[in-house]
Amino acid sequence: MKLFPILTEKMDMLLKDIIAALGQLPEEQRSYIFGVDDEEDMDWVLAVANIIALEFIKYSFDSTEEEHSLRYFFDKNDDSERVLQSRTMKYVLKYKKLEIESKGGKIPRNHKFANIDMDSIDKRLKGYRLTEMNYFEHQNIHNLEVIKAIVERRIVSSKKVSNTRFQEMFEQYDCLVEQLIERSKLSDYDMVFASFAYFTLEWHYPIEMFYTLACLMEDEDMDTVDLDALILTSCSVKIESRFGGWFNTDSRMVKERMLVLPFLFGKNTSNFNRETMKSLIKEIIALTVKFTELIEADDGGKYKEWFQKESTMEDWASFFRYYNIFSIWQKKKWTRTRIQNVRKLFNMTLLPKV
Repeated sequence: MKLFPILTEKMDMLLKDIIAALGQLPEEQRSYIFGVDDEEDMDWVLAVANIIALEFIKYSFDSTEEEHSLRYFFDKNDDSERVLQSRTMKYVLKYKKLEIESKGGKIPRNHKFANIDMDSIDKRLKGYRLTEMNYFEHQNIHNLEVIKAIVERRIVSSKKVSNTRFQEMFEQYDCLVEQLIERSKLSDYDMVFASFAYFTLEWHYPIEMFYTLACLMEDEDMDTVDLDALILTSCSVKIESRFGGWFNTDSRMVKERMLVLPFLFGKNTSNFNRETMKSLIKEIIALTVKFTELIEADDGGKYKEWFQKESTMEDWASFFRYYNIFSIWQKKKWTRTRIQNVRKLFNMTLLPKV
C-alpha cells in the first residue's frame, strides 16, 4: 500500500526506504535528531526524508540530462549573439572560479567550463558542453539583474543600486519565478526542470529566505541576526558531526530552512533554544550528505546509482508535485526597512568583490 498516494510507486518506495533506513540509525543519533521512540517528531523524519529524496532525484537528473555545444542554444549564424554568448561564459566563469576558490577548491583542468582560454570564439563555442540547466543558470547569472547585482556585490550598496532599482530587479525576479511555475504545469520534464531551476536559484542566492527574514526583522524591530545561524542556513559550511565525521557542503535545506527561521532568528528566542536548533540543523545537513552516499540497494550497491537507473522523469515529477518547492515563494512587497534588511543580510554573507 502506498504511503503517499500522489507519488508513483517508485517514488513512494524511495521515501519509505529512506524513512526505514532513518529508523535504523543508532539510538542516540536518532533520538537527538528526531526525538525518542513514540515521541519521535514524524514531521522532522519526513522533512529529512524529503531532503534526501530530492538529492537522489537531482543526482539522477544531472546524470541523464543531455549535453550540447553552446551554439545549440541560439542561432549559430548570428555573429553578434555568438560574441555575446562567449562574453557571457567568460563572465560566468570568473564568478564560478571565485565561488569555488573561496571554499578552498580549484576548477580542475577537465572541468566543462575550464577551457576559457581557447584561441577563437568558434573553438570556445564548440568546446563548451552544456545541459539545458547549465545554460539556464549561466544566462541568469549574466542577464537577471538581481543575480548579477548579487554576484558583483552591488546589492549591498544603495549608491550602486538605488531603492527604486532594487525593487525593479526583484520584480523581474518574481516574474521569472511566475514563469517557472507556469512552465512546471506543462509536462513531467517541465515540472522537474522548473522545480530544479528554482531550487538551484534559491540555493545559490537565498532571495526568498532573506526576504522572509527581512520581514521578520522588521516585525520584531531587529537590527541584525545571528551570523553563525545565517551562514549555516544559506552558505557553504564545514560541519563536525557529534556522531562522527567532518562534512564540507552547501546548505541546501532550501524549503525546510523556511520553517525554522523564527526559532533561529526570533527576537524572543533564548540563546539555549537558538544553539539547540543550530546544532540540530548541523546534524541534519551532515546526515543528508552521509546518507545520500551510503544508503545501499538490495544488491549492495549505492542506492542512488540503482535509483538513477530504475527511476523515470514521471517518478521525479510526481515528487515535485507532492513536494512543491514553489510553496516558499511569495511576491515581494517592499518597505524601506525591508530593503535595508535584505542589503544587510547579503552584506553578512557575500564574498568580497573582486
